[in-house]
Amino acid sequence: MSRASAKNITAVIPYFGYARADRKTQGRTIAKGAALLHEEGAREVYACSTHAVFSPPAIERLSSGLFQEVIITNTIPVLEKKGFPQLTVLSVANLLGETIWRVHDDCSVAYQPYSSLDID
Repeated sequence: MSRASAKNITAVIPYFGYARADRKTQGRTIAKGAALLHEEGAREVYACSTHAVFSPPAIERLSSGLFQEVIITNTIPVLEKKGFPQLTVLSVANLLGETIWRVHDDCSVAYQPYSSLDID
């Protein structure tokens, strides 16, 4: 009897939180900057982040009305209780999937639509 085995195994770890050596000890999280922009006349302020940790009191600050929209990726799961009306969560699934295909097909991972690579 033969056993099936994988030719390749790809581990996808978009956020590895314990790898940080420069842990912060106090808030740095964007609210003060947004408040300053509003004071200077900005009508709309948007916040964007890849790995939204949302340590307290991030949710309160981000949902306080300073931001028109807060855009993050889903590299860290967002619990439903942490959601708020201005929050938009973008999926990185297609980006990661395409990158994995390119690596396995020995193609460049530089930005270029996959369909233009003549790969079926």
